[in-house]
Amino acid sequence: MLSQPRMPDDLRRPIPPRRAATILGWLVLATLLAVGSAGIVSAGIRPPVAGARPELTYAVDRALDPELKAAAGDLAALSDDVDALGDIGRNALTALIDRDSARLQKAIDAGEPQLALIAEATDSLRTRLQAIPGIGPDDPTRIGTSLRVRYDRLVSALSATDGLSDSWSTLTKGSLAAIALAKSLADHDTQTAAAAKLGRKTKYQQALDVLTKAEDALATSRRFRDTLAAAATDVSILNRWIDLNATYDAAVRELWTDLIKSKGKVTKTVEAAFSAVRTAQAALPPDDRGLILIMADVARGGLNQEVIFIEEARGRLTAASDSLNGG
Repeated sequence: MLSQPRMPDDLRRPIPPRRAATILGWLVLATLLAVGSAGIVSAGIRPPVAGARPELTYAVDRALDPELKAAAGDLAALSDDVDALGDIGRNALTALIDRDSARLQKAIDAGEPQLALIAEATDSLRTRLQAIPGIGPDDPTRIGTSLRVRYDRLVSALSATDGLSDSWSTLTKGSLAAIALAKSLADHDTQTAAAAKLGRKTKYQQALDVLTKAEDALATSRRFRDTLAAAATDVSILNRWIDLNATYDAAVRELWTDLIKSKGKVTKTVEAAFSAVRTAQAALPPDDRGLILIMADVARGGLNQEVIFIEEARGRLTAASDSLNGG
């Protein structure tokens, strides 16, 4: 049998308490140094934009703070520019409801340069923000977390102006179509009244010729109606108005055609045509209040939404500017 190896006597002796304490102390110190070194290395490789060490970013943050405050001021000015566009949009809708084509065109003309001003200010502020050091992922400049949050808030707020040009284009095209619609409906009423006057004088053929112009005006109204409907505008009232007038026109045409055939004699066919005219006429609105309702309906529809879009953009810019200037 092989004998067990014998442990040297010096290793079998117990370690004196004082020496054990010394060894333990050196072990603790070595551990602390290792942890501290790891912390230093970890701090040294932090991303430059992390900003988790304010004592390391204080100088840069203090130097960049005025630049961000100036950018916040530019954002407030941009908010005012968008607010001015909103005023122009509201004026356009008011002109639409009032069927004031001259005032509407004036509002549209004022909106174009205002849009250009907003686009230029937005681009300028974006360029200014992009030039601030410490923002890019490869930029070695250290910036603090608070500064980065303010910067991101500025950049995010600028997106509020995206789509303003398209929204304004929809507003102006829709408004012009609605004004043209109002004109074609008014032209229809004018021609219908002129035809009725000739009919009362038994000038039936002349009345029919004028009635054709009224029907053409109504066909034009339908085209403008389709344009508005394509823009998601509610045209339910307009459809009703057009249908009622088309029914009346058809009844009057039938009556005058029958009178021409009967050479002015009141036959059973003519009596039936008279009855149809009376029924259609009774269904017509008594005045032009229907036109006002139509214009209001258009304004409350898709066109009004475009003005709301502009207002929401202004609200986002204002809220961001106020929070930045306040903090």
